[in-house]
Amino acid sequence: MNFKFLQNMYLQKLFNLFLKSGEQIYVVGGAVRDHFVGKESTDIDLATSMLPQNVINLLRENNLREDSPGLNFGTVRTFWDNEKYEITTFRQDTYEKTVEKNSKDMKNDKVRKKLYSRFPTVKYVKDPVIDAKRRDFTCNAIYVSPNAEIIDPYNGIEDIKNGVVKFIGNPLESVDIDPLRILRYFHLCAENFNNNIDETALTVCIANFDKTFYLSKRKFIAEYNKIMACRGRFVILNLWEQFGILKQIEEFVKSVNEKIEIEDQKERERNAKE
Repeated sequence: MNFKFLQNMYLQKLFNLFLKSGEQIYVVGGAVRDHFVGKESTDIDLATSMLPQNVINLLRENNLREDSPGLNFGTVRTFWDNEKYEITTFRQDTYEKTVEKNSKDMKNDKVRKKLYSRFPTVKYVKDPVIDAKRRDFTCNAIYVSPNAEIIDPYNGIEDIKNGVVKFIGNPLESVDIDPLRILRYFHLCAENFNNNIDETALTVCIANFDKTFYLSKRKFIAEYNKIMACRGRFVILNLWEQFGILKQIEEFVKSVNEKIEIEDQKERERNAKE
């Protein structure tokens, strides 16, 4: 199969470095998903068996630009020609809840926010199939090697061809671990996959949408705006209206935008005084 992103010169350079080091490396995520829907993507994510510090050392030894704000999650970034490449070590994520859902502490917003935040314990592994288990959707768990060999443990290619977004594992557990996946689910549906809605996934995301209100304001708005920028946004808006949550979402978005504008105005005023 011909993957255009494999022709990327910087990507080929990275492949050579990792393979010479005896490590596995794959393209995974958005670039692969976009290929199967006929889109080109400059958003290239890589997954590797190499440990994060070794990735940093390898890039530095070869005078390649890097930084690592996501190092706690095994992610190192490198840059070439204004494009960003994220390299993440295969990992297994374990989430531990701080309180039970039926606890009286759930009445406290700060406790609720902590319960629904994203704090995995990370264990690095050598198997991309184990790494795939931690990912959100089947369409994002397709791995492509430098030789265009495909690892697709959850039949993501078939789901893409059928135009359906499916969670990996139990959808309720998935959004409980990371409520941002609810917004990402609707983003993918709005972007490419709104002809064949998975009823189970939709039901879970609708019923648990309020969990997204405890994400950071800017993270919520960034993902919401991605949905609204898609051609299929009207499909999503109609679904939200059909299930009775559209008004609540619109009110929340308005409130959050107002708070962000106040924060930004204060920041501008501080900068003007300096």
